[in-house]
Amino acid sequence: MRTRTKLGVTLAACAVATFGLAAPTSASTELQNTIAGQARKAGLTENEVTDLQRQIDKQMKITPGGKQIGVNQIAWRGGKAVMTFPLPGEKRARSVDETFGALGTPNCSYLWTCLYEHSNFDGRRLTWSDCNFENLANWGFNDQTTSWHNNQSRGTQTRVYNWTGSSWALMWTSTAPSSSSNVGSANNDKADGLWVC
Repeated sequence: MRTRTKLGVTLAACAVATFGLAAPTSASTELQNTIAGQARKAGLTENEVTDLQRQIDKQMKITPGGKQIGVNQIAWRGGKAVMTFPLPGEKRARSVDETFGALGTPNCSYLWTCLYEHSNFDGRRLTWSDCNFENLANWGFNDQTTSWHNNQSRGTQTRVYNWTGSSWALMWTSTAPSSSSNVGSANNDKADGLWVC
């Protein structure tokens, strides 16, 4: 019990130091408490939390307007777009509260469409729940998709495009529910944009 309390205090202090907050607001205190609680639940060390925070900070510079919502997640547009980073020691991105599914199976929540950085649904996961065209360069995710999962409502389509330098070329269309653990060598790391529903 004493070790857990000490770890909680250490993680909270680490979160304060990482965010550089002099006088915490209620919102920043809530986030620090969320991060500390999730770190404890996931069994993360202080160094692992710091490493995840570096990744989060880097992503938020690439894609401004985001809000960190957990130890390994950022949300944009009121939670309609979310990027999740793999937890230390894991290949697949998932929130701390998500169950750890079988490797090689997709884990996109219902009514969302997801792109994954690596094959077998591993690496960072970028997800959307609203209908929009997304230029993946705006997310620092262009030319980085190797697998995908369309888990929107049945029959909803997502179209994925490659930017040729002068136009958007359609690479594939997915109809929910469907997934691909590997887009194949012809399409690997070429996705530059997608039209969600």
